[in-house]
Amino acid sequence: MTISFLFILMILLAFFASQFNVSDTVPRPLYDSLKEEKDSLQRDIDAIAEIVEADGRPVVTATQEMKDELERLRELLNTPEKANKMEVYNSAVADARKKLLTSLKSEINSRIPGVNVEVSANYDALQFAGDGLFDSGKEVPTAVGTVRMRQIAEVLDQNLGCYSLGSRRAFTEDCNPAFALIDSLQVEGHTDSVGTEVLNMDLSAKRAASIYALMIQQKPDLVLYENRDEQPVLSVAGFGKGRPIQQNETESGRDANRRIDLRFIMVVPSKEADIAEIRRALSGEP
Repeated sequence: MTISFLFILMILLAFFASQFNVSDTVPRPLYDSLKEEKDSLQRDIDAIAEIVEADGRPVVTATQEMKDELERLRELLNTPEKANKMEVYNSAVADARKKLLTSLKSEINSRIPGVNVEVSANYDALQFAGDGLFDSGKEVPTAVGTVRMRQIAEVLDQNLGCYSLGSRRAFTEDCNPAFALIDSLQVEGHTDSVGTEVLNMDLSAKRAASIYALMIQQKPDLVLYENRDEQPVLSVAGFGKGRPIQQNETESGRDANRRIDLRFIMVVPSKEADIAEIRRALSGEP
């Protein structure tokens, strides 16, 4: 009777353990409770194994199956720790980018009167909307827009060093405690809805290129801020009329959509070891 009861108990425990899958994503708050479950299962297996050895009945195979399932549970318990480090780092980087863009917006507004800059809804871009930045159909900024974008280049040059590599790297943990690293800072051109798709795609790319050239002319060292691949972080992209921020039915809406976005694309590590490498690179360690 005792052996039968133990055999049933082992089957139940094995079923319980089999419900855990290494590929499952386990939230960090559950880690401690899962560890307690695992430890309890280990104690039960050890106790059953001792009884089996004393009795000599042929239920050792079932005990081994339980041990196999226990190993799977141990692997599961290791997964959230690794996933958690990645999640914690990426969350910190997202928060650092949000703070950086919010700070840049505040600095630009205080230093450059009349600039209509907003942080995008996803906190990944500065949007310079309208206020006569581009005349309709024109690829170069207006005279007022040119002065403002030159000033914005000055602001960027004073802030990118803490989040970039290359000869202009100026990292300190005080300015970048998350060890966030910029992969690309895209100068993105946009148009209103007037004209064909092809025309606007070409026009938006030319607008981005003209702002890029203007910024580099103002601050040549902007090309010295680099990413992990030793490439300049500053780049250009055109999106045509496909990403309006206001309705195109009014002149003010079309003016707002003839704009430039500065999109900050951060490095997202593909494995845990990348985090340590990013920290070393920003710190200037070999």
